[in-house]
Amino acid sequence: MIDGKIAAGANLQTKETETQKDPRFFGSDGNESGTQCHQAPKVERAMATDRLASIVPIGPKGANRFPKSERLRHQKDIEACLREGRRFRHPLMTLYVRWREGGGRRVAFSVGRKVAKKATQRNKIKRWFREAYRTKRWAMKEGVDLFVIAQPECAATNFHAVDEALTELLIKAKVLQLPNMDEQSLEAKGK
Repeated sequence: MIDGKIAAGANLQTKETETQKDPRFFGSDGNESGTQCHQAPKVERAMATDRLASIVPIGPKGANRFPKSERLRHQKDIEACLREGRRFRHPLMTLYVRWREGGGRRVAFSVGRKVAKKATQRNKIKRWFREAYRTKRWAMKEGVDLFVIAQPECAATNFHAVDEALTELLIKAKVLQLPNMDEQSLEAKGK
């Protein structure tokens, strides 16, 4: 009877050591510290994240708002932007720019199910787009409609890459008007 309990105790100890090395209980790579080693997903196109970071400075106080009057909400306006606007492409997004009469600027963002199947991921990408636009809107020209469509590579990247891509496309479209910089130096940094 005592030998059976000792054998059962030894069997219990071997099961405990097996579960301690199980990667489900520790890091995904099975390390003993319990921390998971997350690596950023690779984007097929190598992007320099600091390349355009210094181009758009932070705007004056109160200029970085995103009011509802700047949202492109009506389907007929979005279709007009797609039909009449000029298209600019990037591996992460496509930008349609339509110049119109009158002041102000309007923008809309589209992230389809081909980009990300989960709604939470699509909403995160939309938040990235809104934030990237919001921080640059003070330096944009008036009288323009913008429509931004996310590409599938957008799901495997981060906010900084999205911000850089939108900056690059706005410079190509000549929508950004930055103080103390001429167009040739902007285009040289944007390429």
